[in-house]
Order: sequence, then C-alpha cells, then structure tokens
Amino acid sequence: MITLDNDEKIILEVRKHWFVFWAQSLPLVFLIFFPFIIKVILSVMGLSDIVVFGKHTQTFITVITTTWIWFIWVAFFILWTDYYLDILILTNRRIIDIEQKGFFSREISTFRLDRIQDITVDVNGIIATFFDFGDIHIQTAGEVPEISVKGIPDPHKVREIVSQAQDEAIEKSRVVKIDSENQ
Repeated sequence: MITLDNDEKIILEVRKHWFVFWAQSLPLVFLIFFPFIIKVILSVMGLSDIVVFGKHTQTFITVITTTWIWFIWVAFFILWTDYYLDILILTNRRIIDIEQKGFFSREISTFRLDRIQDITVDVNGIIATFFDFGDIHIQTAGEVPEISVKGIPDPHKVREIVSQAQDEAIEKSRVVKIDSENQ
C-alpha cells in the first residue's frame, strides 16, 4: 500500500478514536432489533397470526428478517472498514493521510513535513473532552492545502508529535543545505 524510502521511519500511526466508531455503530444495534420489535407490537395488537401469503407467511417473514439483519451486518462492516482503513501516518519525512471512501475507493494525501504551515486541533463537546478525542487540521504549502482527520484520540499529543517531527525535518534540511553550500 505505502512504500517508504530506505531511511524513512514511521513515528506515529493514528486511527479514529474507538468512541467515534461506537457512536456510529450504535444506531445499527438498535436497527437490528427492529423486526423483533415489530413482531412484539403485532403480537400485542393481536395481529401476529395474520395470514398474508397463505401457509408461507412465516417463511416470508423469516426471509425478510434475515435480509434485514444481513443489510445491517453489511452496514456495520462498511463502518468498521472505514474505521480501520482511515489512518494518519507520520514518518520522519512526511505525513500520509489515507481515507477510505467505501470498499473500493481510497484517497491518499502525502506531503513533506517541511511544508506544514499550521496545525489546528478542535475538541468540541463534553464527550469529546471527557474521552479526549477531536479533529486535527494540518495546513500545508503544497498541492493539498489541508488535511483534516476527524475523531482522533489525544489530538493535542498528536499535534505535539507532528510539530516535533516537523522541527527535526526542518533542522535536518537546513544542515543538508548548509553542508551542500560549503562543498
């Protein structure tokens, strides 16, 4: 997927916070019980013995329920795939932002650390503050003007690590530039 140079090392890999994934998945947990809730409601109303398709009514209801649960499972798998494959990778030379967009589409943005102009962190809300997750926005001078990663854990620490790696990359490029000028 990503090819690193020989002297390039991964410093940090960041995925979304587990709470973000959980919050996105919670509606699916409720939706999976929807057919069973409908069955209970029909039972309470005395409509559970309705014969719509003759003797095949129970088979029809089973097929519909199974299909519903299968669709919910696919939706959950899509959320999990998006959660697992969205990743921010920081190396000693560059930042790589991989954003999965569905099963068969992926956007990869890469830029050198010395191109960073600004790093902004947003932590909004009580839950985000309590669980310490938020968004990080990294503005660059390159072709990709900004990379935004939403819902990452400990965004202030990530900003510190990126800033430190940026300082080291700038210092290293200055040393290389001074050495090349002296020769």
